[in-house]
Amino acid sequence: MIDDITLRRAQKGDARAFERLVTPHEQTVWRVCWHYTHHPEDAADCLQDTMLKAWRAIRQYRGDCALETWLYRIAATVCVDFLRRKKRLPQTESADEMAEAGIQPIDASPTPDEAALTAESGEQLRQAIDSLPADMRTALVLYALEGQPYEAIAEITRTSIGTVKSRINRARQKIANFLAGGNNSPAPSSDRVKGGRKHA
Repeated sequence: MIDDITLRRAQKGDARAFERLVTPHEQTVWRVCWHYTHHPEDAADCLQDTMLKAWRAIRQYRGDCALETWLYRIAATVCVDFLRRKKRLPQTESADEMAEAGIQPIDASPTPDEAALTAESGEQLRQAIDSLPADMRTALVLYALEGQPYEAIAEITRTSIGTVKSRINRARQKIANFLAGGNNSPAPSSDRVKGGRKHA
């Protein structure tokens, strides 16, 4: 639970109070950034940008959602913008390279969904995930890789639970089609209507 006094101090410009608020969440936010970028330095840059944006926006935080949820929301936006600016697929670093960089995620063990995903053809799978539309990718990262429940993802993305489930299912379908077909890119990111039927 957030300390209201600390929050008020942070909103008045107290940097130390802000640090006390966000430090417990830095590692989990970094994990989100890592799942987007697959590169420790890029993840660290996105984390730093997330915290900077959070510091600038802390006065607008009204507690209508958990602070962690609010930070996830900022991190997802930062990461999507970062990847759009790069205009290329992120590199992949091994666990050893991550450790050498001094990065130790809170829990290195994969979630069941993450294990299932990474059991497929590694680089091809990452390309499929990286090329998903931003909304699908955010939902999939938070659910399959971060283990967030539908309710939390709906709150983070400001959508309904039904929309979250739809995005995750469509993302999985695109990835499955990509892996089955051996294509260099998933299905088109925007839904198209062909022959009177909508294709995800």
